[in-house]
Amino acid sequence: MLTEERVRPRSIPPIRLEEVRLSPEREEPRPEFSVASLLGRVLVVAIGFGLAFTGWMLMMSVFLVFIGLPLFFFGLAVMQTQER
Repeated sequence: MLTEERVRPRSIPPIRLEEVRLSPEREEPRPEFSVASLLGRVLVVAIGFGLAFTGWMLMMSVFLVFIGLPLFFFGLAVMQTQER
């Protein structure tokens, strides 16, 4: 593939450190530890594990593998969710 115009390399001047303005880093506050948040996460992980385990058992029965495989991956995805 040929271009109609010839590409000519040109040098880029180096960046001086005085020219670069660094913004101060913002420190995001850490989320407070709460029992409700911990219980919510444990509940979500338990639901995800139940879905994944049910999907695994359905996959082990050859006849229901098309239901069990998506259910297994959905259960794994539920277990990986994080509160934001």
